[in-house]
Amino acid sequence: MTYFRYSRYAWACAPALAYAAASFPSYCETREHRRQGGRASFRQGGRASFGVRRPLRYLGYHLDLDESQMRRVAAILNGLKTEREQAELDEKRTVAAVADLMTGEAPLPEELKAALAPRLDSAERLQREVQRAIQALYEALDADQRELFADLLRSGTISI
Repeated sequence: MTYFRYSRYAWACAPALAYAAASFPSYCETREHRRQGGRASFRQGGRASFGVRRPLRYLGYHLDLDESQMRRVAAILNGLKTEREQAELDEKRTVAAVADLMTGEAPLPEELKAALAPRLDSAERLQREVQRAIQALYEALDADQRELFADLLRSGTISI
C-alpha cells in the first residue's frame, strides 16, 4: 500500500518535472545573462547599446541627477538610440545590397562601392552623434558627476 502511494505521487509530479527539464536551457540562458551583468541580450551587432538595461534610471540614481539634468540626459540618450537604430538599419540594407550583387554576374568595384557607401555614411553619422552626446553630457553634468561618470566608463559598467 505504501509503495502505491509513493508511485502515485511520483506520477502526479511527472508532468511538472518534465516541464522543468524542458525549460532548463532557458533557465541556463537566463543565468548566463545575469552572470554577464545583464548586458548579454542588449548587444546589437556585437556592440552594447549603452551597457545597462535602463541607462537613464541608472545614471539618474548613480550620478544623483536633478530633474532638469534628467531631461537633458534623456534627450541625449534618445538621440544616441535613434542614431544607433538607423545605423543598424543601414547595415541591414547594405547586407541586402551586397547579397543582391552576389546573385548576379560578377560585381563591379563601382557597384560594390555604391552598395557599401551607406555603411560608411552611417558610421560617420554615428561617430558625430556620439561626439555630440559626450559634449552635451559634459555640459549637463557637474564636476563631481563627471568624475563619477568617468569612473563608470573606466570600470566598464557603462559604455558609449
